[in-house]
Amino acid sequence: MKHHDEDPVRPPLLNLLTLLTLVTILVAAGYLADYYLRDSRDDVIWYPPQMHCDLRDGPCRADIGLNGALRFAMHGDFASYEPLTLDVQVSGLDVQSAAVEFVGRDMNTGLTRVELEKVADNHFRGVGELHPFTETVMPWRAQVILKTPEGRKGSWFDFDIHR
Repeated sequence: MKHHDEDPVRPPLLNLLTLLTLVTILVAAGYLADYYLRDSRDDVIWYPPQMHCDLRDGPCRADIGLNGALRFAMHGDFASYEPLTLDVQVSGLDVQSAAVEFVGRDMNTGLTRVELEKVADNHFRGVGELHPFTETVMPWRAQVILKTPEGRKGSWFDFDIHR
């Protein structure tokens, strides 16, 4: 008669698979905790601008989500280091504040952030300047960031400055 008092010996492959399963569960739990515990206001949801827009010709536009629209314009002398007037108008969204960040597209120029002033509901304006550069043509990106009750949303607009 066989006694069941002894523990059966597990095959080594079963031990390995059990260990891999436990590690996978721990990694998945870590990602899940990070996703739910992270402050979502630190993230910007980016929406692409409409194609073929040149800020020199006038305002550029981007759809923000299903119902929102962003209109961005810069006024000033694009060929010099003169101040640029920044104008942001938004429709279809409740916007609490707006900012524009200038970054170099091809090289690290540092970040120039301009907090815009509210001039009317969903209409913001400010003045910004770009860092000096040594290139003949410097490609820039203006990142427009909107703070909404649902989080931060934004779009970007590319342009070049000629020395």
